Amino acid sequence: MGCRTRSFLSTKQEIALGKEGARQIEAEYRVDTSSADAERVRRIGMKLLPHVDQRDVPYSFKVLESNEVNAVALPGGPLYVFRGLLDMTDSTDDDALACIIGHEMGHINGRHAARQISSQLLTGILIYMGVPGSTNQELARLASGLITLKYSREDELDADRRGLSYAHYAGYDPHGLIRFFSKLERMERRVGGEKNEWLRTHPLNTSRIERATTLIENQNYRYGQ
Repeated sequence: MGCRTRSFLSTKQEIALGKEGARQIEAEYRVDTSSADAERVRRIGMKLLPHVDQRDVPYSFKVLESNEVNAVALPGGPLYVFRGLLDMTDSTDDDALACIIGHEMGHINGRHAARQISSQLLTGILIYMGVPGSTNQELARLASGLITLKYSREDELDADRRGLSYAHYAGYDPHGLIRFFSKLERMERRVGGEKNEWLRTHPLNTSRIERATTLIENQNYRYGQ
């Protein structure tokens, strides 16, 4: 269509889609709710929350027991950090983890998944969430692809901008994102992007690192509060 599709999913529909996606994810992966890492992720997420662009969605922050180096944000608020990503980051570098979680919150607040789904629906799929029967099947089908959803370069840069702002306003050092990107870049050279779940769904390139560095140097924190 030659232009970015605006989301025509309501907040209520995004929440319903996120709940179904969370149900599917938690049926596939074991959720860690009691470890120090799980508490750390919740603590950082809750510290970021007052500083994001306010949306009336029920955020949650959980750890999945998987060696994948990945993090996933679903429409409507559910956010998951995988054990493999926590193991890769420095256990004392809350700044880096805050930037990662902030980036995922940026996808939620930017409605990036909702816009992609709206594009799918515009190709011929019609859905009215909340109606029994086939609608529930369609909701489950749409939710099943959320964990492997690939964002556009524009969406990734937008999530970077938002995440850096949220981290800054919450009192974290935004340079944590650069440290994380640097680790990813070294990993990509060593094992290849096709073996790294984060890199598969969050493409990394030199220009993206440069853009993040420029935003920090210019104190360009335009999102959140």
